[in-house]
Amino acid sequence: MTTPLDNVTTLKDKIKILDDIKNHTKNLDLQAIYKHIHNIGQDSHELLEHALKINFGNVLRNQGSNDQTEALQVFKKVCETARDLNHICIYVKLIKNNSRQDLQKVYLKELGFQTEKLITEFRKQGTIIQQLRLDTNDITKQRFMIEMITTLCPQDLGFNPELFSLMLIPFKCLHKADPTDISLLERLADVLLSQCNGQGIANQNQVHDWLALLTGIIQYAYEGNSIGLFILLRKIPDQHISELLYRHKYYMLLNYFNNLKVALKIFQGLTFYSITQQSIFFIKTISQFLYEYALEIRSKQYSDILKYIYQEFILTTMLGNIQMVNYSAELIDLLLFYIVGMSSIDQDPFLKSLDLLYARLKQASTFKIFNKEFATQRIQFLLTVAIYYNGLNTDEQYLNVIKIYQITNQLNPHNQYTQWNFSKLIEQQNQIDQNILLRDSKDFVGLENLTNTCFMNSILAKLIHDLVLQKVYQSLQLIPYPSKLSSLQKLFLLLTYQKQGYCSPYELKRQLREPYSNTNDQQDVSEFAHHFLEDLLELLPKHLQIPMEKIFFGYHRSCIECFNCPKRQPAYRPKEKFLGIDLHFNEDEDNQDLYDMIRKAYEKEQIEFTCDKCNQRTDRVFKSQQLIQLPSVLFMIVHRFTFNAATQTMNKMLTKVPFRFQIDFRDIFNQKKLNSKDCIYDLYAFIVHMGKNSYSGHYICYARQLNKPDVWVTFDDTMISNLEYDSDQLDKELIAEETPYLLFYQNQSGQPLIFNN
Repeated sequence: MTTPLDNVTTLKDKIKILDDIKNHTKNLDLQAIYKHIHNIGQDSHELLEHALKINFGNVLRNQGSNDQTEALQVFKKVCETARDLNHICIYVKLIKNNSRQDLQKVYLKELGFQTEKLITEFRKQGTIIQQLRLDTNDITKQRFMIEMITTLCPQDLGFNPELFSLMLIPFKCLHKADPTDISLLERLADVLLSQCNGQGIANQNQVHDWLALLTGIIQYAYEGNSIGLFILLRKIPDQHISELLYRHKYYMLLNYFNNLKVALKIFQGLTFYSITQQSIFFIKTISQFLYEYALEIRSKQYSDILKYIYQEFILTTMLGNIQMVNYSAELIDLLLFYIVGMSSIDQDPFLKSLDLLYARLKQASTFKIFNKEFATQRIQFLLTVAIYYNGLNTDEQYLNVIKIYQITNQLNPHNQYTQWNFSKLIEQQNQIDQNILLRDSKDFVGLENLTNTCFMNSILAKLIHDLVLQKVYQSLQLIPYPSKLSSLQKLFLLLTYQKQGYCSPYELKRQLREPYSNTNDQQDVSEFAHHFLEDLLELLPKHLQIPMEKIFFGYHRSCIECFNCPKRQPAYRPKEKFLGIDLHFNEDEDNQDLYDMIRKAYEKEQIEFTCDKCNQRTDRVFKSQQLIQLPSVLFMIVHRFTFNAATQTMNKMLTKVPFRFQIDFRDIFNQKKLNSKDCIYDLYAFIVHMGKNSYSGHYICYARQLNKPDVWVTFDDTMISNLEYDSDQLDKELIAEETPYLLFYQNQSGQPLIFNN
């Protein structure tokens, strides 16, 4: 439908037309006019703002009819044509300024619905960061988006894990203490915490948000974004910080605090802008974790981190602030934890730092803030330290400080701190307790489905619970910012140590290649497995690439035999790396057998070909793939989908392929000379596709429990369950549509199988 605006091209002329007809809109198609405004390109924002300021079409009711239903219907039709989030920002601003108070709530709710639609659309397009203006480090360019989010959320715009994580980005863009920006981020922080507290910290629906908030704070500390970090951290009560850190204790230690320089940088970032009660509590809790974990796994690595933090941070930054008043008790508690702890190991660093301590205490005694309580805490500190450090009681400066405070009451320091004993610790590379890895499936947690991501979850469930790969995960030295490697190990650590609920693979999904990173459409699980492992191999450090290749990748070469050539000598192409054996049905047989399907994959195929040797084009040529090496973990893909030209659809073959829980390649290829130790492979996991075609359905992973091979565990997104079946029972239990699609076999020897061709 045409509108009066279609007849002119310039912004000035369009504005004039709106002004001329603003009092004669009764017979106009308002939806069409606003659709035109939303879609004219770079002038749309200015034109929309003008239309709303003059309340064109009375879409923002501020007088007249009391019928909310009528007002909402008009507004709904108009805002449904909005095409970007800047349009939403303009609506929010004008609604708050111009519409009736009783209608603001329903207008904002309708805007929330439209915003969710746009966010979903931009996620699919992969443009959500640009649309939210988060691709810039200038917070002033993000201001309108933040205003929109803080207005619409959480009441009128449902948060999702991606949006929550994205809205943490503005906090790292604040580089100076601008009061306007701080006030804006304070409001955003309140919204994010409101979302976290929606059902309380213990509710699983909030676990992802709390963890995103916590890891965001740590990453900002590491990157030096101290002001944004300060805004977030000071709003979280100590009780929540404690519960969050204890819930994710091992995840934090193994991901962020397993490197002394990274740990130091995070602690420095937590206190750079301001030393708060929350930052002190955070540092003390993590320090306690480091001490306990060093003893738990007898790891010198973690005791070295404590020593490094003590010398480079505690005796400088923290000891230098002992005159602080607001959080003196918490600070002194942290100092005593380290100073008493280190007293049995090395007294020199602290004794060398005493001049700084005495100077700060003398300075504090001249301040107006000086009082008995202030002095008592610090005298208590000195008396406690004197118990552990020889000669401190006779130190002249120490005695002078005591006299300055002139405390009349008798102080009896109570020993509540532990001297550290790291003498029995060893160089420990294996950071994860093998008993944890071999735990029962009742302690497993699942993976959140991020809309049609069961294809990804089923592969991740298999890979993350794979003992062979766990050695690779543990050997990675990761940095605390997002990458495919760090995201994978973070997820591995969460699934390893989290004891309830489920984990979100959101961060990892965002790091994947297209189309997996942005689409919400179902994908083929075998294609995803290939792409994921190929990309992972390229990202691994060089020293891990060869072991990884041997685990998952085999080698074969093409063989061409021309029967026109006099000598009929086969021509071999260079060897190629492959991932998985493609299995196809034998159409001439009613009963399918896995051995026959494997043989079919490597049988000779007659083709028409121009021979390189005799230079003749002939159909007396046979091509085949010759196996050189099979990996220790072998994929097999049962190709069940065929293209139907008549219906232009992919049909699924439901033909049953009986399981073989053990296969012997000597029998398959009749090669008795193969190394008997490397020939036998055991089925240890498989993925089924439930559904009748490739465009829909659902993927589920079945895997043997590591400590109980007779127990099969089903990984169905967030749901984990056990099946105590033998091979025959398991084969019978699968319904017709629940067809095994991807099979995983592992060599009993743990080594690749090499063919002696």
